[in-house]
Amino acid sequence: MPRTFASILDECITALGHGELLEDCVARYPQHADELRTHLLLAQRIAMTPRQQPRPGVQAAAWQEFRAHAEDLREGRVPRFNLNLNLNASWLRPVAIAAALVLAFVLMGGGTLYASEDALPDSPLYRVKLAREEVQVWFTFDETSKAEVLLDQSNERTDEVMEMLRDGKEIPPNVLTAMRDRNARAVRILEDKPSEATLLARAHDQSAVQEDLLLSVWGDIQESAQDEYAEAVATLHNAQLRATYREGSVTPQDVAAGVINISGTAEQTEDGSWLLGGVPVVLDLRSLGDTSIEPGQRVKVIAARGADGTLLALSVNAADTEPELRYTVSGALEEIGDGEVVIGGQRIAITDETLLRLRLQLGGHVEIQVDAEDGHAVASSVDGADGGLAQGEPPPLAFEGTLEEQPQTGGVNNVWVVGGQEFVVTPSTAIDALAGDLTQGARARVEAVEQTGDLLARRVVVLDTRLVEEDIDVEGVFEKGNGETWTISGLEVAPPAGAEEPDPGSLVSLRARKGADRLVAQEIRTTLEPGPDGFVIVRGRIGEIETGEGTWQIGAVSVRTDQQTVLSRPAQVGVRAFVWGSRGEDGELRALYVNVIDSKPQPSPTAQD
Repeated sequence: MPRTFASILDECITALGHGELLEDCVARYPQHADELRTHLLLAQRIAMTPRQQPRPGVQAAAWQEFRAHAEDLREGRVPRFNLNLNLNASWLRPVAIAAALVLAFVLMGGGTLYASEDALPDSPLYRVKLAREEVQVWFTFDETSKAEVLLDQSNERTDEVMEMLRDGKEIPPNVLTAMRDRNARAVRILEDKPSEATLLARAHDQSAVQEDLLLSVWGDIQESAQDEYAEAVATLHNAQLRATYREGSVTPQDVAAGVINISGTAEQTEDGSWLLGGVPVVLDLRSLGDTSIEPGQRVKVIAARGADGTLLALSVNAADTEPELRYTVSGALEEIGDGEVVIGGQRIAITDETLLRLRLQLGGHVEIQVDAEDGHAVASSVDGADGGLAQGEPPPLAFEGTLEEQPQTGGVNNVWVVGGQEFVVTPSTAIDALAGDLTQGARARVEAVEQTGDLLARRVVVLDTRLVEEDIDVEGVFEKGNGETWTISGLEVAPPAGAEEPDPGSLVSLRARKGADRLVAQEIRTTLEPGPDGFVIVRGRIGEIETGEGTWQIGAVSVRTDQQTVLSRPAQVGVRAFVWGSRGEDGELRALYVNVIDSKPQPSPTAQD
């Protein structure tokens, strides 16, 4: 059984006392190197501090005061408080003075203290809140109870991160440091107490939940907090590795450039390394989840991006066995009820586990990731919509073309060229390579939004290798035109000669080719105006088609199709579709334009070639 951190620390402290060099001791335990070095430096500093003995009279008075205070607490009496600190006393170390002052503040009460209870990490009172928590830990003498207090405090950090996201705020470094610190201290205590298996299991489960949260919010982290983010993810991940008695550990350098989501077919190279959808990814003992994968298996990976560009799989999962039950809905919030919202007539449950990245407001435009559970739609996350769906919001652009260069995944922001158009791919960009490898020459669909002159890719989907079209397909919202150029979702396009200019806000789908300085439209497939409530976008896999009724089922959403519905290619059960729709007068969601992404159904996600 692997040794606990505490026993390793004890061994190294003893070795230092016998003259061993600190770095030699750290080198023996690389999985604990950073944490061990910090504690050993502190131990050396304490060892070099001259010992100070309190005067007997002062010590006796202090103990008498302490016993009186404890007796008051046991009897339920209001504590007698006498702030009588001799700040010149040589036996009081600076840390003890600071702690005593905080204790005095707690016992005396005060508006500042109470005001800090609900302080968020961006508040000046947040330091007071953390200081009050430290006092609570300090005066919890039972080690098991102390670990439980630390876990509660760490869980409070989770709530604070969620609250910051709901307010649309970036996550600062202080809350990440506090989350990591509380969890690490609790785990260290409990790993030395085999009898506290239940509480240790809670600590590891909490680490897993917090890591999942942090892996989903990289794009919401302040730039100044990226180092703390890397430290927190590494610490939380390593706590789970120790829980499963795995060798090795993740370092902050492994997470220095954030994380990336990749879906694809796993293939093993001759040297034993792995390619996921054509992307090199390290899978080893540090990876958690469905790690016993086989070549040809379709998996989803959340990978840490290291300072050197290496991708390390932190989480590995087989692709959904029922992918049609996962889908995305974008549109205006028509109703906000108790634990649910309505978009396009579709009721979607909001639970405590739903990751909200904004405050829900009636009429606000959102994008919701949805799971269909027992026929009910349950939101896993709610984000602000890109959508041309409301005035002033950046409209979405869907662009299909050929990857003209080998895509790079190592940098924080990479520029990919698709059909001659540059797209900025960030760590927040989701990459779906389930239908084919992400490689030069592959046909890809990029869902992007224009920001400050750049087209930021939100998703990149490698299309079926059977789709060999050389043309470029574009769909987006018409913004403006001047006779020679149309702007569609931030992209400038030369329209066909004599083409009638669409109304602003209309959905435009067209086929184009590369021109000298901009795209040149060859064919306008359709221009469609939104309904009274704007467009509703549904993205997912078609689970059912009722031919007679003209109804498709995507997850828990029923979409009506008719003769006016424009299809990019024939649809069938099992293919992925991107649906632009609007609510009709009868309240039904009606498909206006459907981009059928696959030429035929994808194989079962867990099937092997």
